[in-house]
Amino acid sequence: MTTSTNKEDTVPHPRHDDIRKLLEDGHSDLAISRTLGISRKTAALHRRQLGIPPHYANADSTHCRHGHPFNADNKAFNTSGHRYCRACVRQRQCGRKRTWVPVVPDEIAVERAVAGDPPERLTPRERAQAVLALRARQLSAQQAAERVGCTPRTVWRIQARHQAAA
Repeated sequence: MTTSTNKEDTVPHPRHDDIRKLLEDGHSDLAISRTLGISRKTAALHRRQLGIPPHYANADSTHCRHGHPFNADNKAFNTSGHRYCRACVRQRQCGRKRTWVPVVPDEIAVERAVAGDPPERLTPRERAQAVLALRARQLSAQQAAERVGCTPRTVWRIQARHQAAA
């Protein structure tokens, strides 16, 4: 029994067709890996096999290097006149630079935590407000931690941060 190793006899996997289509449409390896759930190395391997050059964002590109489309909402220009992707800038600010956006804590969640029935998840700001309210009522760190659903060390840390700011 012999098996055929001729490339013409093999049927491409459906995912290969998807990768080829996205590469021919000009998407980057990173965008393809996120879309199809494959590694960037696999996308780069297919790109090299097809003879498609790497994706570089230039003046004619329809997508940024991360695969976001350059449409009216997403395209912007910096002071030097270079085009950039607003979605990439938003992700970088939220994920890496840790720019803090002022958020109003949920007062009902704070009241529930003070009463001893905290919601399943408190934001750090809500937890801090509940701890400070409980400590103002002269509860111990252990009692405040039990009501809010955290550790006594967290209570001490919140209280120290508040005293340092005052």
